[in-house]
Amino acid sequence: MTNPNWLIGPYLLNIVILVPICFSMFLGGGTATVFEGRVPESAGLRLLVGSLWFSILVASIAGLVLPAFFAPVILIQVIYKLAWLVVFVMPLWWAGQPFPYGISAVFVFIVATYPIAFLLAVRTA
Repeated sequence: MTNPNWLIGPYLLNIVILVPICFSMFLGGGTATVFEGRVPESAGLRLLVGSLWFSILVASIAGLVLPAFFAPVILIQVIYKLAWLVVFVMPLWWAGQPFPYGISAVFVFIVATYPIAFLLAVRTA
């Protein structure tokens, strides 16, 4: 027996976080705002990251209606966010160099909590 209601929290958090970020990526400050000016701004990066986050936003909205069907979006987020933290943020942190603290903190929170929600949703009784 599964209980996909555990995924509603991550979907709602995704929506709350991603609506303003997607507006910023496509209409405003783009990566300079989101990455606190610590990742060089470029149209290609803005479009790539904005498209990914917009896809997650759409899937999260749909996940409110069909939570189990869209559960893989939760795992994808954990995997790519963990990879970014390990490959990009940790080397900067270890070297004592600045990195985007705000988005890094959000990513750490998501990497730490979304697997728990996912496992609770798919556990068998």
